Amino acid sequence: MNITQTEKILFNPLFTSKLLMMALAGSKNNQLKMELIYYVLPLIYNDTIKDKLVRSTAKSTFNSFLNPEVKMELIVIEALLANYRKKTKEALITLSNLYNIEILDYVILMEEQRITYSEEINPILKEYYKAAFNLGSILSKEDYKKIFFNL
Repeated sequence: MNITQTEKILFNPLFTSKLLMMALAGSKNNQLKMELIYYVLPLIYNDTIKDKLVRSTAKSTFNSFLNPEVKMELIVIEALLANYRKKTKEALITLSNLYNIEILDYVILMEEQRITYSEEINPILKEYYKAAFNLGSILSKEDYKKIFFNL
């Protein structure tokens, strides 16, 4: 499989929208600050950060998430934001076509049902979904200004 094919699979709008949906589902009141949505994909696609998120729980905090290894990886995340902006916008468009969401200052998942990663059968997908779910939980517990200061 060549790089272009791999990229098409990894950045498939259905998959990336599901990652955003899982982050929203994990967040408090199913909502995240619009600016934080743009951090979801670059954080989830970083293996070191994703692995730390998979080992985290919904009760984890931003401070417990920020170990020295993660802090080193966050240095490159800022540079990657521009590369992920288009993919995040595509994922948001796809997400808005699949689910009832509201996009203003916050992206809000308006679904009544409980959405969770635990029902996923594929272990690789489940790992990504759990990481996104936990990331949403962690990001929604802190003031977004504090998060931007640390990112």
